Amino acid sequence: MSIGALFGIVLIGSIGTHAQFPLSEEGRVRNFLLNQANYSSRNRPVFNSNDTVEVTLEFSLYAMIDLNEKDEFITTASWCIVAWNDPRLRWDPKEYDGVDLVIMYTDEIWTPKILLSNSVSPESAGVISPNRGSILLTSNGSVNLGIALIVSTYCRISIRFFPFDYQVCHFSFIPDNQFTSQVSLTLRETVYQPPIDTNEWSLVNVSEYNSNVLVLNYPDNRHRLNISTGTLCIRFKRDPRYYLLLLVLPSVLLSLLAFVTFRAPTDSGERISLGVSMVLGLTVFQLVVLDTLPAASKDPPILGKFLQINFALTCLAVPLSVANINIAYGDNKLPMMKWAWFRRMFLETLPRSLELPTYKERVRKKSTSDGRPMCRVSDEAAAMQPNTQAVEGAPGRNQVQRISTISTGTVYEELSSSEKAKLEARTVALVLDRLVHGLFLVAFISLLVGMSVALLQNPGASSIECPSI
Repeated sequence: MSIGALFGIVLIGSIGTHAQFPLSEEGRVRNFLLNQANYSSRNRPVFNSNDTVEVTLEFSLYAMIDLNEKDEFITTASWCIVAWNDPRLRWDPKEYDGVDLVIMYTDEIWTPKILLSNSVSPESAGVISPNRGSILLTSNGSVNLGIALIVSTYCRISIRFFPFDYQVCHFSFIPDNQFTSQVSLTLRETVYQPPIDTNEWSLVNVSEYNSNVLVLNYPDNRHRLNISTGTLCIRFKRDPRYYLLLLVLPSVLLSLLAFVTFRAPTDSGERISLGVSMVLGLTVFQLVVLDTLPAASKDPPILGKFLQINFALTCLAVPLSVANINIAYGDNKLPMMKWAWFRRMFLETLPRSLELPTYKERVRKKSTSDGRPMCRVSDEAAAMQPNTQAVEGAPGRNQVQRISTISTGTVYEELSSSEKAKLEARTVALVLDRLVHGLFLVAFISLLVGMSVALLQNPGASSIECPSI
């Protein structure tokens, strides 16, 4: 093989190795823009150092993933569009076959460093990152960066009016250590998709606030940096129906069942067991409430106070029932019965007012139920001593019995002192049952009304970051 042939083979191989494919017009635009002299993605897109880069941010919320009330943060899915103008990235579309739009990447050109200052996760603190989003660049230098964000941000939760509460969560965007004179951030009017409601929360409104804040310059700890910020405020409303059915209704029903124990007869053996069963039911119910209600110690919910007081009333019903049974079936005579006003009130006046049998009616019923003789008073009885009357048809004169007049011309055999004490105690216990039952109902209704009035005073929602929402 001649030297010329070898040289030809080597030449052909070298041409094949360094073969270049033709660039598209879009590729030519990219090469032109990125290979310009003195272009650096680290420099702000200005020709004059005194110029300000105007950055606009549009935040569109389209889903609320979770609102963690105990840890106070909200997780949302959104679409964020960041726009600015870079005069260094301009070209004439006529020179590139009419190409007016190219796609760039965030690590190729200058992008603003925007932080989500109230983010609770380091991964979502920076809005713009090399692995998130792509850039649409037009021939006039307009830059639009679209970013899909799933972020978790701090959200101050106020549960005082739970479950009729409103919550305000905010997203605070701020440039990273850049003066307002260098980068001015403006939050545009936000567009959100209506179907972002969840089973528990519904969106009320969205508002935006733009302001300038003074931030301490940490390198020298002397000067304060004037930085522009954009705050997006979202207001949610809770649907209370689930909690009314799960918490309030069972608590009310269990309490009413506990109060019904005062209507049960004192000689009923199931009275105490019913009250204890209601207390146990409310105790188990309280465990469910602890897992359902948000944790808050500074400003606890009104509903939580209602459930606690309601639980205390239900527990109080059991010892009061025990005390009443002790009064009705105690061995000792009530010491208060020596007072005439007490006897008149609890043995006559209150039983009539409460539509209960009086003491005299109980004595009459006791005498007739025991088969004791009932007869007419004879004329000779009128001449006898007041406390001793003769009964017609009595076996003998020496067998005259002491009797008490209950109604005109009708006499009954007088009860023993122990029987009288028992009837007095049971009459008092029955009156106390009705009185305590009424007091418990009044207290329970007052508690319900008080809770309702307090919940109606719900002012809505407020936030330091969103003062006028």
